[in-house]
Amino acid sequence: MARTRKSAVRPRQPGEIERFDEANSARLGLICVQERIPADYTRWDLELMVEGRVARLTCISPGEYGGVPHGLDGDFATALNMIYLEQGAPDSGEVVITAYQLLQKAGFTDSGQYYQALQDSLDRLKGATYTASESWRDKRHERWTTVKFNIIEQIDADTQDGTAYGHGTLLKIRLARPVVQSLREQYLKPLDMTFVLSLSRSLTRSLYRMLDARRYDPVNLAEPAEVLRISLQQWARECKLLETVPARIKRNLESAHAELIERGYLRSVSYEGTRAATVIVYEFGDLPASLPAPEPSLQVIPDAPVVDALRRHGVVVPVARKLVTQFGENHVTVRLEQFEAILAGGYQPQRPSAFLVDVIKDQSGKYASGQTVLPPAPKPARPAAKPKRLPQPDLAMEAEADQINDQLTREFRALPLTEQAARAVTQVRMFVGRELRDSHLKSLLAAMLAGDVDPLTVRDEVTRAACNLQLPEFAEALRAAYSDG
Repeated sequence: MARTRKSAVRPRQPGEIERFDEANSARLGLICVQERIPADYTRWDLELMVEGRVARLTCISPGEYGGVPHGLDGDFATALNMIYLEQGAPDSGEVVITAYQLLQKAGFTDSGQYYQALQDSLDRLKGATYTASESWRDKRHERWTTVKFNIIEQIDADTQDGTAYGHGTLLKIRLARPVVQSLREQYLKPLDMTFVLSLSRSLTRSLYRMLDARRYDPVNLAEPAEVLRISLQQWARECKLLETVPARIKRNLESAHAELIERGYLRSVSYEGTRAATVIVYEFGDLPASLPAPEPSLQVIPDAPVVDALRRHGVVVPVARKLVTQFGENHVTVRLEQFEAILAGGYQPQRPSAFLVDVIKDQSGKYASGQTVLPPAPKPARPAAKPKRLPQPDLAMEAEADQINDQLTREFRALPLTEQAARAVTQVRMFVGRELRDSHLKSLLAAMLAGDVDPLTVRDEVTRAACNLQLPEFAEALRAAYSDG
């Protein structure tokens, strides 16, 4: 099975990494690094030291899902965390994405084998129950807590044809509450996702994520260690390996070590001590260690209730936010009620989410009485009746929407400059974050805080660019204005 990757990618130094992952999940290594496991491997227990105290981590998974989460499951779990952050870290904990997009994010090709692998992985991530006793870091209160959770709390899959995932399957996935809280509180560690996607095997990718998390102090995530020493037996347990014989542990990890050394992430892997007390020593090659890890610059802003309402009807989060920004909450709410009234009248659109977006965007009144009738619905349940005449819309609706938008603008202006700038940067990141480096966004933020650039203008311009399909040009202008040089 082919995997999209760039074999020439070298690891970036920690201070240059612009992507992040949830630090608790990464440090605890919730996913077994082995690519294949026996079907009866349905439980593991781990004891670990947390600030001088013994803590415990347990995983119990139903046998029908193929054992505990392992192998590619780690790729999909990481991708979901990344996507959740990209979609603005909503308090609902929901990620809305197609199966195809999720495969692309995780670095896999559009093939039936990978769609089946994705479906199996999501089932395992939902079925496995974890208990972290006094080992889950609560960043807000700076303490260790006990949590019990499933990495995925709920999966809603619109599979259209049958039950198997395919290219157009729309997924609504709700992540575990403890993971969501950690992400929203920015308990994050840097993760070089480009390097992860370039690694050839799931074993190597899993071991890389484990090593990269283990080298950070869980209380102070500022600087990664240059050398990591750990008991070989303890390391095997933390990787959730079934092997306990030192020679076999070494052999299982040998290929992953070789690739990480070849790619420059590790400088060397060596062993110290006796056979009964072997210590594995990792020396990292992606430093200077004096370069600190970047501070997360994510801005988490609660969504308006109408955004959640649009999401429940299948509108993906970025589109929902764009609609509310463009038309205002009042306009979108009125059109949402109009949409629901049309459905209550018996109309069944082929794609409800697309129809809802069209109702919101409509400026011609085509859904009003006396104007263009609704498009034909597929396969009506009963003989088609004469098209229903829809009620006349409120003639003052557009003017009211303008008034609401003016009010929202005044409220934005009343915010402190720092909050205006943060919201503008969040808007830019949402639409063109992938096209910009973190340095561009930091320079833009500094310019707004210095009074050289108006945050409201930035917010409106990126929204206008999105509506006019000119986001690439907008991103290019920002890169030119705030380049490193």
